[in-house]
Formats: sequence, structure tokens, C-alpha cells
Amino acid sequence: MKVERVSENKIKIILTIEELENRDITLKDIEKDADIARELFTDLIEESNVDNILDFEDSQLLIEASSDNNNLLVVTVTKVGDLPDLRDYSLMDIKKIKKRKNSKSDLVYKISSNIYDFNSLDTILELCENAKNEKLFFGKNSLYKKDNKYYLIFSPSTIKNKKFVKTFVFLSEYCDYYYSYNMFPTLIKECATLIIENNAMQKLSKL
Repeated sequence: MKVERVSENKIKIILTIEELENRDITLKDIEKDADIARELFTDLIEESNVDNILDFEDSQLLIEASSDNNNLLVVTVTKVGDLPDLRDYSLMDIKKIKKRKNSKSDLVYKISSNIYDFNSLDTILELCENAKNEKLFFGKNSLYKKDNKYYLIFSPSTIKNKKFVKTFVFLSEYCDYYYSYNMFPTLIKECATLIIENNAMQKLSKL
């Protein structure tokens, strides 16, 4: 098991498939049984001493799991705080893992996170600059600002597009948090200022 710190609020716990099997758990178990997944993630958090890396006080954890072509299970743990009016929502967002028909190790992920927040516009512009050669799919997205925070909100149809997987990788590396709540976009739109509507990333990428 390997632990990597991605940012101040995010770490990755990486296991090989062999290490997972030594726990008598398979990727299919994680996909099919939420209780098994939850127990596994709880054990990993305790074993990796995440509480010594991330300060959990007054915060909650967003936990997401994915796999790749290198036969690794990657569990991303993000500290999330200050989410008003969302206390009744679970922050454990387990991505479903599905195998392609023609490959045992090539996995497809379901992206459910459509809200990405940033501490500065410069970070978003840096993302756009570094992504220019990647020809990322942005779809329909809008930029909002509230209390010196910037929020990119993508439409449900955009994040369901297969092309968005690569975009998600870029977004998750640059943003501070990302969310997948049905209610949260409405809260942002009600109390934040709209900066660019529908094609925010496309416009910023041309600057």
C-alpha cells in the first residue's frame, strides 16, 4: 500500500490488485456491495494514518475509488468542509467500476462530480493553458464566484459523456474540491455571481 499527498486537502491511497485480493476483496465486490467498499475504505484510512496527514476537525471526507490499466486500485480521500445546508447528504461518493468487454484491466469509470471549486481564477487559467494541447471536452459549463471562491458547474449531460473522463482528471488535479450533489448547484446559483454562462472553459481557453 502506498500513500501519496496530492494537495493540502487530498491524498491518494494506492493498492495493487494483489494486495486487494489478499484482503479477500475483488473490484467486483467494491462495485456490487457498498458495505464491503465502505469497510475497506474505513480500514485503509485507519491503516494509512490519514488523520495524521489531514486535519479532520470540522470536516468530512469525500472518498472515491478507481482503477487503471496498471492493475492498481486508487482511493482518493478529500477533506471537505463548510458545506451549508448539505449536512444530511453522504459525502462518500463511490465511483462505479465497469469492465470493458474486450479487456480485463481496462476499466471505465462513471463520473458523477459536476461541481469544481477553485481558490483563484489564476488556477483555472493555468488549467486551461496546460490543457490546450490535450483538446479536452468541456461541454456545457458555467463559471460562478462567491466569497473569493470560483465554481465551475458542468451540465449533467456533459459529465456523462465518455470524453469527459480525461477532462475530469485535469479538473481534479487543479481544483480544491469537487462535488456531485443535485442540490448544491442550485445553492450556488442562488447566492453566487454568474461570471460566464454555458461555455466558460471554452472562452477562458482562448485567452
